[in-house]
Amino acid sequence: MPRDGFMSRPLTRRHALASAGLAAATLLPGRAGAQPRFAGREIVATAFGGPSQDLIQRMVYDAVTRETGARGTQTPLLSANAFARMRAEAQAPQIDLFMFSGGQQVPAKAAGLTQKLPEAPNFANVPATLKDADGHWVAWGLVTEGILYRPDKVATPPRSYKDFFKPEFAGHIAFPHITNGYGTDFLVMLARAHGGSESNIGPGFEALKRIAGRANIFRSAAEVQTLFASGDIWIMPYDGASAMRSTAMGIPVAYSVPEEGAPFVLLTGCAARRSRNADIASAVLNRHLDPEVQTAIAREIGWAPVNTATQLPPDVAPFMAPTDRLATLDRDVINASRPAWTERFNREIAR
Repeated sequence: MPRDGFMSRPLTRRHALASAGLAAATLLPGRAGAQPRFAGREIVATAFGGPSQDLIQRMVYDAVTRETGARGTQTPLLSANAFARMRAEAQAPQIDLFMFSGGQQVPAKAAGLTQKLPEAPNFANVPATLKDADGHWVAWGLVTEGILYRPDKVATPPRSYKDFFKPEFAGHIAFPHITNGYGTDFLVMLARAHGGSESNIGPGFEALKRIAGRANIFRSAAEVQTLFASGDIWIMPYDGASAMRSTAMGIPVAYSVPEEGAPFVLLTGCAARRSRNADIASAVLNRHLDPEVQTAIAREIGWAPVNTATQLPPDVAPFMAPTDRLATLDRDVINASRPAWTERFNREIAR
């Protein structure tokens, strides 16, 4: 998942472009003898690595090369490291297009490190809450969270974070440690469900105390399938992609969007301020947002679409929260509070 990311060795523009290895440009259809609009140009972008990078290379960058003549390459970087790279190279960017999963696009814009992206057709189908009002960044995917459960053990699908306190679930609950981002979001959503908020987290901790004594507290995504496969865990807060992967492994796990809304991780793209390739970056992001690509990303990676024109197939849609059922969290407050919350969690919950 994009919170984990991948690292790579330092990349220079010359090295990146020399290693791109993309197909040669073809002429645009319907324009016999005309040069593709970006012929002879190159773009360098960050990526999240792993299977998602391969899929996006095939469905996005190769398609953009065929359609526009622009060559491109991706280099995997953790979002935090990509942001550091963006700041370090602000005056002479070696990377044109930055992909973030930790919200870095907001401080990047505030610091004057990004530029307005030229409009593209698919941008219009992204909800206003998932793109910058000034056009400096646009989301192209979501990791949607919610409630995962064993449908063979749970007769009525859970519909609220308050369902974790139903007596029949006692001893059958797991939730992530607060050092896992989903654990932090669970704490916040419990606070909201009990009258609190990011700025009033006390009700969240009091709620956690009520279930922690008989719950399994875990740290990594790799434990999700193991816990559900044991048969003892019936319900946990996590992301829909993990439920989809569990099902593919033969473990019956379903996903429910809580009535309080689904917290989410936003996958975004923005162009470095001094890059001369913002027009190519816009074309790349527009291709990310094609319904065909959005559906492939959802099916193969588990990231939900943001283009509201995308119609997911029935075997994929149940594992994704739609854009009108998201819960937007105040990440600034969360990030500022994290050290104090972690200390309190270790003292009061994970004893």
